[in-house]
Amino acid sequence: MTCYLGTPQSQSQLRHRVVIFKDDYGHEIRVATNLKHLSADQIADMYKARWGIEVFFRWIKQNLNVPVLLGTTKNAVFNQLFAALMTYVVLRWLYDHSKSLIIACKSMPLIRKEHMQVNQLQAEWLIAVTKILDTYIDLSRLENPKVG
Repeated sequence: MTCYLGTPQSQSQLRHRVVIFKDDYGHEIRVATNLKHLSADQIADMYKARWGIEVFFRWIKQNLNVPVLLGTTKNAVFNQLFAALMTYVVLRWLYDHSKSLIIACKSMPLIRKEHMQVNQLQAEWLIAVTKILDTYIDLSRLENPKVG
């Protein structure tokens, strides 16, 4: 199947090939292309790969708080994404490893407010984070003896 692209007032001069395939959810996808020498499967694979990249960048913008790439060079973009990804990994790791501490605190019997001091909770969190970081350092030393 082929088609022209655009409106009647501003239409492409050459016909484009239309490739129809199904995505992972069974929805029909139609792609217009000027690549006539590739098979329909190759076009579908290229589109799926490109869509994977689009989904990855949407995830980056939503989860890594990178709404705009600040640099224009390949190295600047790489460094910004790498820093954001490493920050996400560390925060996610801290969150996952502190979840059990939070659940333990929530499951404790009710404590009256007068028994808790203002600084006590902060110190408990500091101790918990210190323990988690010490565990991380110990694990990283086991995996890579040259660290630390």
